[in-house]
Amino acid sequence: MGSLDPIRTEAKLMASISSLAGLGQDENGRELILFQNFSRSRVIEPGRLLLMAGWPYIVSDHAVALDSRLNAVYFVENRRLIFDNFRAVNTFLPLHEHFEPATEEKILSILAHDKLAPEDPLALAKDANQWFRTRFAMLDQSGVLDEFTPEQIQSRAERYRVRVELDAGRIVFPAGQEGAKRLLQFLNEEIFRGAITDALYETNSKRPTDE
Repeated sequence: MGSLDPIRTEAKLMASISSLAGLGQDENGRELILFQNFSRSRVIEPGRLLLMAGWPYIVSDHAVALDSRLNAVYFVENRRLIFDNFRAVNTFLPLHEHFEPATEEKILSILAHDKLAPEDPLALAKDANQWFRTRFAMLDQSGVLDEFTPEQIQSRAERYRVRVELDAGRIVFPAGQEGAKRLLQFLNEEIFRGAITDALYETNSKRPTDE
Protein backbone atom coordinates (compact mmCIF):
# COMPACT_ATOMS: atom_id res chain seq x y z
CA MET A 1 0.00 0.00 0.00
CA GLY A 2 1.40 3.38 -0.98
CA SER A 3 1.68 6.35 1.33
CA LEU A 4 0.38 9.86 0.87
CA ASP A 5 2.38 13.03 1.32
CA PRO A 6 1.93 14.71 4.71
CA ILE A 7 -0.66 17.46 4.88
CA ARG A 8 1.21 20.75 4.88
CA THR A 9 -1.26 23.40 5.92
CA GLU A 10 -2.34 25.38 8.91
CA ALA A 11 -4.32 23.30 11.37
CA LYS A 12 -7.18 25.80 11.50
CA LEU A 13 -7.70 25.52 7.74
CA MET A 14 -8.25 21.77 7.95
CA ALA A 15 -11.52 22.34 9.75
CA SER A 16 -12.89 24.22 6.72
CA ILE A 17 -12.53 21.26 4.33
CA SER A 18 -15.94 20.40 2.84
CA SER A 19 -14.89 17.44 0.69
CA LEU A 20 -11.97 15.33 -0.49
CA ALA A 21 -11.32 14.50 -4.14
CA GLY A 22 -8.96 11.98 -5.68
CA LEU A 23 -8.05 10.73 -9.15
CA GLY A 24 -8.43 7.10 -10.12
CA GLN A 25 -9.22 4.63 -12.90
CA ASP A 26 -11.84 1.93 -13.31
CA GLU A 27 -11.14 -1.61 -14.50
CA ASN A 28 -11.14 -0.40 -18.11
CA GLY A 29 -8.62 2.34 -17.49
CA ARG A 30 -11.13 5.18 -17.70
CA GLU A 31 -10.28 8.23 -15.61
CA LEU A 32 -12.41 8.91 -12.53
CA ILE A 33 -12.67 11.67 -9.96
CA LEU A 34 -13.68 10.30 -6.56
CA PHE A 35 -15.46 12.50 -4.02
CA GLN A 36 -16.00 12.04 -0.30
CA ASN A 37 -17.88 14.35 2.00
CA PHE A 38 -15.86 15.78 4.89
CA SER A 39 -16.61 17.30 8.27
CA ARG A 40 -14.60 18.60 11.20
CA SER A 41 -15.15 15.34 13.07
CA ARG A 42 -12.69 13.68 10.67
CA VAL A 43 -9.79 15.90 11.74
CA ILE A 44 -7.51 13.92 14.08
CA GLU A 45 -5.75 16.13 16.60
CA PRO A 46 -2.06 15.61 17.51
CA GLY A 47 -1.48 13.09 20.28
CA ARG A 48 -4.55 11.00 19.46
CA LEU A 49 -4.04 7.23 19.44
CA LEU A 50 -5.17 5.09 16.51
CA LEU A 51 -5.19 1.30 16.20
CA MET A 52 -4.03 0.35 12.74
CA ALA A 53 -3.66 -3.32 11.78
CA GLY A 54 -3.29 -4.26 15.42
CA TRP A 55 -0.48 -1.80 16.10
CA PRO A 56 -0.82 1.46 18.03
CA TYR A 57 -0.07 4.58 16.04
CA ILE A 58 0.39 8.03 17.56
CA VAL A 59 -0.56 11.05 15.46
CA SER A 60 2.14 13.66 15.98
CA ASP A 61 0.59 16.23 13.63
CA HIS A 62 -2.89 16.98 12.33
CA ALA A 63 -4.31 14.25 10.11
CA VAL A 64 -7.62 13.36 8.48
CA ALA A 65 -9.61 10.13 8.68
CA LEU A 66 -11.14 8.78 5.47
CA ASP A 67 -14.53 7.12 5.26
CA SER A 68 -14.96 3.62 3.85
CA ARG A 69 -17.34 4.76 1.09
CA LEU A 70 -17.54 7.46 -1.58
CA ASN A 71 -20.26 10.08 -1.95
CA ALA A 72 -19.87 10.63 -5.68
CA VAL A 73 -17.91 9.44 -8.71
CA TYR A 74 -17.33 11.53 -11.85
CA PHE A 75 -16.55 9.73 -15.13
CA VAL A 76 -14.27 12.12 -17.01
CA GLU A 77 -14.70 10.58 -20.48
CA ASN A 78 -18.47 10.97 -20.77
CA ARG A 79 -18.84 13.70 -18.10
CA ARG A 80 -21.20 11.61 -15.97
CA LEU A 81 -21.67 12.07 -12.22
CA ILE A 82 -23.19 9.31 -10.09
CA PHE A 83 -24.22 9.54 -6.42
CA ASP A 84 -26.82 8.12 -4.06
CA ASN A 85 -27.40 10.98 -1.61
CA PHE A 86 -28.39 14.33 -3.09
CA ARG A 87 -28.05 16.39 0.09
CA ALA A 88 -24.58 15.08 0.94
CA VAL A 89 -23.21 15.85 -2.51
CA ASN A 90 -24.94 19.20 -2.83
CA THR A 91 -22.85 20.53 0.08
CA PHE A 92 -19.72 20.56 -2.08
CA LEU A 93 -20.84 20.29 -5.74
CA PRO A 94 -23.25 22.74 -7.48
CA LEU A 95 -25.92 20.21 -8.42
CA HIS A 96 -28.48 22.88 -9.31
CA GLU A 97 -26.69 23.31 -12.65
CA HIS A 98 -27.76 19.80 -13.67
CA PHE A 99 -31.47 20.04 -12.85
CA GLU A 100 -34.25 20.56 -15.36
CA PRO A 101 -36.31 23.51 -14.05
CA ALA A 102 -39.74 22.53 -12.76
CA THR A 103 -42.75 23.52 -14.81
CA GLU A 104 -45.63 25.56 -13.40
CA GLU A 105 -47.67 22.39 -13.04
CA LYS A 106 -44.81 20.61 -11.26
CA ILE A 107 -44.38 23.46 -8.80
CA LEU A 108 -48.08 23.30 -7.95
CA SER A 109 -47.71 19.56 -7.41
CA ILE A 110 -44.74 20.08 -5.06
CA LEU A 111 -46.56 22.78 -3.09
CA ALA A 112 -49.48 20.38 -2.67
CA HIS A 113 -47.31 18.12 -0.50
CA ASP A 114 -49.12 17.19 2.70
CA LYS A 115 -46.36 18.78 4.82
CA LEU A 116 -46.61 22.18 3.13
CA ALA A 117 -49.16 24.96 3.58
CA PRO A 118 -48.47 27.46 0.77
CA GLU A 119 -49.93 30.95 1.20
CA ASP A 120 -50.45 31.53 -2.53
CA PRO A 121 -49.41 28.49 -4.61
CA LEU A 122 -50.77 29.86 -7.89
CA ALA A 123 -48.72 33.06 -7.63
CA LEU A 124 -45.58 31.15 -6.62
CA ALA A 125 -45.87 28.80 -9.59
CA LYS A 126 -46.84 31.44 -12.15
CA ASP A 127 -44.21 34.04 -11.18
CA ALA A 128 -41.35 31.59 -10.57
CA ASN A 129 -38.15 32.51 -12.43
CA GLN A 130 -35.35 30.14 -13.44
CA TRP A 131 -33.81 30.16 -9.94
CA PHE A 132 -37.07 29.22 -8.26
CA ARG A 133 -37.96 26.59 -10.86
CA THR A 134 -34.58 24.90 -10.41
CA ARG A 135 -34.83 24.95 -6.61
CA PHE A 136 -38.32 23.47 -6.68
CA ALA A 137 -36.97 20.66 -8.88
CA MET A 138 -34.12 20.10 -6.40
CA LEU A 139 -36.57 20.01 -3.48
CA ASP A 140 -38.70 17.44 -5.27
CA GLN A 141 -35.66 15.25 -5.99
CA SER A 142 -34.13 15.50 -2.51
CA GLY A 143 -37.02 13.81 -0.68
CA VAL A 144 -36.39 15.96 2.41
CA LEU A 145 -40.12 16.56 2.93
CA ASP A 146 -40.75 12.82 3.03
CA GLU A 147 -37.83 12.08 5.35
CA PHE A 148 -38.28 14.75 8.03
CA THR A 149 -41.29 16.01 9.95
CA PRO A 150 -42.29 19.70 9.89
CA GLU A 151 -41.34 19.91 13.58
CA GLN A 152 -37.85 18.57 12.87
CA ILE A 153 -37.37 21.01 10.01
CA GLN A 154 -38.59 23.93 12.13
CA SER A 155 -36.23 23.01 14.97
CA ARG A 156 -33.18 22.72 12.74
CA ALA A 157 -33.98 25.98 10.94
CA GLU A 158 -33.35 28.00 14.10
CA ARG A 159 -29.58 27.51 13.91
CA TYR A 160 -29.56 28.95 10.39
CA ARG A 161 -31.68 32.00 11.20
CA VAL A 162 -34.50 30.73 8.98
CA ARG A 163 -38.03 31.33 10.25
CA VAL A 164 -40.20 28.28 9.64
CA GLU A 165 -43.82 28.70 10.69
CA LEU A 166 -46.25 25.83 11.11
CA ASP A 167 -49.97 25.86 10.45
CA ALA A 168 -51.88 22.79 11.65
CA GLY A 169 -48.63 20.83 11.61
CA ARG A 170 -47.65 21.91 8.09
CA ILE A 171 -44.82 24.21 6.96
CA VAL A 172 -46.09 27.60 5.83
CA PHE A 173 -44.63 28.39 2.41
CA PRO A 174 -44.44 32.21 2.14
CA ALA A 175 -46.01 33.99 -0.82
CA GLY A 176 -43.33 36.68 -0.84
CA GLN A 177 -40.22 35.98 -2.94
CA GLU A 178 -37.74 36.84 -0.18
CA GLY A 179 -39.28 34.44 2.33
CA ALA A 180 -39.86 31.74 -0.29
CA LYS A 181 -36.24 31.99 -1.48
CA ARG A 182 -34.86 31.70 2.04
CA LEU A 183 -37.02 28.66 2.79
CA LEU A 184 -36.02 26.95 -0.47
CA GLN A 185 -32.33 27.58 0.25
CA PHE A 186 -32.71 26.00 3.67
CA LEU A 187 -34.73 22.99 2.51
CA ASN A 188 -32.17 22.34 -0.23
CA GLU A 189 -29.31 22.77 2.27
CA GLU A 190 -27.80 25.69 0.39
CA ILE A 191 -27.05 27.56 3.61
CA PHE A 192 -24.11 26.58 5.80
CA ARG A 193 -22.00 27.95 8.65
CA GLY A 194 -18.29 28.62 8.34
CA ALA A 195 -16.17 26.18 10.32
CA ILE A 196 -14.07 28.95 11.89
CA THR A 197 -16.24 32.08 12.03
CA ASP A 198 -19.61 30.31 12.32
CA ALA A 199 -20.91 32.91 9.85
CA LEU A 200 -23.74 31.97 7.49
CA TYR A 201 -22.94 31.46 3.81
CA GLU A 202 -24.72 30.36 0.65
CA THR A 203 -23.53 26.98 -0.61
CA ASN A 204 -21.15 26.96 -3.61
CA SER A 205 -20.83 30.73 -3.70
CA LYS A 206 -19.07 31.43 -0.38
CA ARG A 207 -21.19 34.56 -0.33
CA PRO A 208 -22.27 35.79 3.10
CA THR A 209 -26.02 35.51 3.55
CA ASP A 210 -28.26 37.78 5.60
CA GLU A 211 -28.70 36.66 9.21
